[in-house]
Parts: sequence; C-alpha cells; structure tokens
Amino acid sequence: MLEKIISRLQKADINGWKIEEKFIEGQEYFFVKRELDLSRAKKVRHFDLTVYRDFYESGEKYRGSSSTRLSPTMSDDELQVAIDEAAFAAGFVKNPWYPLVSSMVERLEPPDHDLQELSSDAIGAFFRADNRGGAWLNSMDLFVTRNSHRIINSEGVDVSYTRYRTYIETIVNASGKEEVELYDQLLLSLPEKRTIEERITDLLEKAIDRSQAVSTPSLKAIPVILTGDPTKEVARYYLNQSSARMKYDRISQVEPGESVQGDETGDRINLSLVPDLEGSYFSAPFDEDGFKLMRRDIVKNGLLKGYWGNLRYSSYLGVETTGSAMNFSLLPGSMGIEEMRSSPHLEVPNFSAVEVDETTGDFGGEIRLGWYFDGAKRVPVTGGSITGNLRDIKSLYLSREVELESDYLGPKSMMIEGFNISGE
Repeated sequence: MLEKIISRLQKADINGWKIEEKFIEGQEYFFVKRELDLSRAKKVRHFDLTVYRDFYESGEKYRGSSSTRLSPTMSDDELQVAIDEAAFAAGFVKNPWYPLVSSMVERLEPPDHDLQELSSDAIGAFFRADNRGGAWLNSMDLFVTRNSHRIINSEGVDVSYTRYRTYIETIVNASGKEEVELYDQLLLSLPEKRTIEERITDLLEKAIDRSQAVSTPSLKAIPVILTGDPTKEVARYYLNQSSARMKYDRISQVEPGESVQGDETGDRINLSLVPDLEGSYFSAPFDEDGFKLMRRDIVKNGLLKGYWGNLRYSSYLGVETTGSAMNFSLLPGSMGIEEMRSSPHLEVPNFSAVEVDETTGDFGGEIRLGWYFDGAKRVPVTGGSITGNLRDIKSLYLSREVELESDYLGPKSMMIEGFNISGE
C-alpha cells in the first residue's frame, strides 16, 4: 500500500509530500467497579498524508498544505480521489514558504513486550490499591498499546520507531457528608506497577477528603500551593513563552536574553525539552515532520536562551530548529513540600478546570478539592476559586520533590504568593 501511495504522489501536481504510517496493536479493558465489563484486542493501520503546493503571489513565495487519512482498504480509485482532493485543497492555503525536513534515514526498535502481560500487571497494580474504606472504584478503562510509527517524505526522510503507551482512566467514589466522585487520567509508557498503585491510592484518599470537605472560606494574603496537574499547567505557560510558533503568532513577547517571569522573588525557571523522558507516554525520537530530537535547554535561570519549534516556524524566525518534542522538564526548586506546608496556606491539587492564558498569563480555576491550613489545623475544602496573573505574582517557589505528570517532569508542587482566593 505504501509503495502504491508514493507512486501516485510522484505523478501528482504537488511540490512535496509527507506520509506518517501508524500501526497500533492494543489490549483494551473496561471495568465497572471490580468487574470486567468488556475486553478487546485491536490492530489498526492507517496513513496520514500531507501534500504541499507552492505558488507565487505579488513576488512572494507561498506553500499550501492539506492533510487526509488513507486506509489500507481503499481501492485504487478511492486512493486517487483522496490524493487529488488533498492536492486541490492545498492550493487554497496561503502560508509563507518553508522547507521540509530532508535526508534523514533511521530505524529504531525498543525491546519487545507482551501486551497481555503488561495489561495483567497494570490491572493487578490497580486492584491492589483499591482497598480504602470509605472510597471505592466506580469504573476503570485501560488501554495498553504498541505504536509503530514511520515517517517518509519527498525530501529523503525515512525514519521509524516503536513506543509502548498506557492509558488509564479512572472514576472513584467516596461517601461522607455527601457522595462524591473524582476523575483521573494517567498516561504512561509501560504500565509501571508502583506508579499505578501510588496514583490510585492517592486518588482514593483525595476522594475521601473531598467527601468530608467544607466550603472554602474567604481568605486574604496567604500563599497558594499548587500540587500535581495544576503545577504542570503553570509550567506549560513558561514553555509556551519560548515557543517559536507563539513568537511568530505574536502571542509571546519574550526575546532571547529576557526573562520569561515577572518581578517575583523566589526560584527561577530552568526549562528543557526532553524527547525521551523515561516513563512518558509522549516520548519520541523524532517529531511529526521526521526531525531528529535532542534534549535542549530553553530557559536558564528565568532567561530565554532560544526558541523551540519545528522546521516551519523556526525558519520563519530565522532561528535554529529544535524540533517539536512532546516532553518538557523543569528543574526542582529550593523548598520541600513540608516546608511549604509549615505556615498558613491553601493547597489545591484538583480544580474543576485550570485555565492559564498563554497570551496574558492570567490564571484561573474553580476549586474541586483543596486543603486549608490556618497554622494549627489542616481541613479539606471545596468550592470558590483562585485567580491571578503569573506576571504579577509576588513570589514563586518550586518544590524539591519531583514527579512525572503526563508530558512533564518537574517539581510536584509550587507555592505562589499574589493570587486571589474567592471563598463561598
């Protein structure tokens, strides 16, 4: 099928093309409480095709592109129609011209694993952790997949690699002052048993606290500690400030050598792109264009060293191409979590949704679960909201403790002064 696609592309009225061949083998399990409701195996192969057409307008060169998905079951006529339609559509896209990745040939293969054994390990770890009185499993979905990926283009790129991915979606319930439920999504490469057990144990404990929570009081001028996913989303703001795409689109205003932070005291941001982050669901040796990725230090002591981005946006800015790695890391900070918790504060690990505006730095979230410490007693709270702007905060301290959270490796918690807390 691949040879047939390439043969037809070479005869098409286009100026370049890229094919991403994806073959996914997986085991999927759906549990209701502790009972298996459905299990299935899958094998899926498809081809994501992008075609490029160049043209001039008022003396300027442009490159249009259009993408479509091709199936191995397509007939010759269906394949030709899909290619022709994509080529036609590309002529209506007007982007400044940019090059394609060229002359890269490499094949990488990891050690082989049995998907059923990996799934069994994950399920066992999950149910070992489901042992808390007052909280219980509502449902769990588990997908363990082997993802084979090959990228080929018209400029001589032919790279391939295989990665394992584990997706666990969990809902737990707890009964206290009211019955509540908490949702969690855990993304890993291989289903590491200890990580799964710790995650589910923590989720059940949070559900118990949420069921006993009182309304968040009105609080003034105390630090906010963000833990877990909210920490990652704040860290992502600094990642976006150093993005070549964000700079080209005039969302980021930061220049190399300038600070990505405001005037706050505390810890400085040290941020890196890490393509192969151990345990990460998103690790990959090449970006979606076939550009080979390497670790890159992007922000040093709060100062932007250089922009990161794919070949297209890097060429627009005239900067070195780093590629678009899917993982990033933040160096740990100067405070331990228990030190952060030693004085009055509000700690929040769960919001209904966290919003961090990548343009303005505005932060906002409705508190689903938090803990308020008044200097003597720590109580679970819910409701109310936290708002502020990351450019106007008074201080920022990062924890010495680190964790892997999806595509992020860095401080588990951060303590911020200068946010507004609205109670119920």
